Amino acid sequence: MYFQFPQSQSQLRAPRPAGPLVQAPPVLLQNQYEPVQPHWFYCKEVEDKQIWMPFSILDSAKLEEVYNSGKSVVLSTDGGRYDVYLYDRMRKAVYWEEEPSEVRRCMWFYKGDKDSRFIPYTEDFSDKLEAEYKRAVTTNQWHRRLEFPNGETIVMHNPKVIVQFQPSATPDEWGSTQDGQARPRVVKRGIDDDHDEIPDGEMSQIDHLVFMVHGIGPVCDLRFRSIVECVDDFRTVSLKLLQTHFKKSLEEHKVSRVEFLPVHWHSSLHGDATGVDRNIKKITLPSIGRLRHFTNETLLDILFYNSPTYCQTIVDKVGMEMNRLYALFMSRNPDFKGGVSVAGHSLGTYRRN
Repeated sequence: MYFQFPQSQSQLRAPRPAGPLVQAPPVLLQNQYEPVQPHWFYCKEVEDKQIWMPFSILDSAKLEEVYNSGKSVVLSTDGGRYDVYLYDRMRKAVYWEEEPSEVRRCMWFYKGDKDSRFIPYTEDFSDKLEAEYKRAVTTNQWHRRLEFPNGETIVMHNPKVIVQFQPSATPDEWGSTQDGQARPRVVKRGIDDDHDEIPDGEMSQIDHLVFMVHGIGPVCDLRFRSIVECVDDFRTVSLKLLQTHFKKSLEEHKVSRVEFLPVHWHSSLHGDATGVDRNIKKITLPSIGRLRHFTNETLLDILFYNSPTYCQTIVDKVGMEMNRLYALFMSRNPDFKGGVSVAGHSLGTYRRN
């Protein structure tokens, strides 16, 4: 049997690859720390409960950019309907009266047994948690018990399992309280799991403006929601229709969104200027108070509209409010060239004619 050996070093070289060389991805170390991506939230009161709502991805990115620049500016969000005062951490409505809401740069969240959604920690507390998390990752030391001055305890078992304990003063079945008794909370870092549920954001260009005039009473549906909340639903449905029925035209920038603005008139009729509520209260019987209050707030609006004394007051208020909204809208959207429409609900349909 004969073996043939190569005669030169060139024959010992490795075979050349058939395709281009592809660089292997870097190996991620187990203790490599990656900073959390903050997201901005605002506090909204729904049915006497405070709920933290996320800004859209577009608005949160703009807020984070301004925050990192160190500038103290007022930033327009929610399609231009709200302004965020970054230094004060406040969100204020532009076109209607509404209580300012708190704004927060969020990184860490918690959820208790009775909470339906995660609640963000304060910014200072989140910074402390992030610093402790970074230390645990880089040193690979877990199962750490963190005690805070407010009595709360955070236990970091691993990057995915973090819990919070609070001292509880709830008496047991014997009527006594146990020192150190705690209720665990689930703690979460970042919003990666909920990223798909956050809206992308509204485009700045507006094709059409619609004024929505409400009907009788201060509420607009059986859920006793205000005109602002109901108009928000119209706007949400309109944005979904753009994605489902006009997606191609939207991507080609042939169409843009429709803006809906609520027109309030009820407060002008029932305010101190007319004295209507004071006079009605004098002749309202004390029995079945809720029913009589509902009647005074809603059904009497029909009689007021048929009254020569108050009918013109309502019509004038609707006209002045639409003129005010349009002037304010144009000052914030000077390039707007679209059309304007008026929509009404219930008694509001008569006032737009």
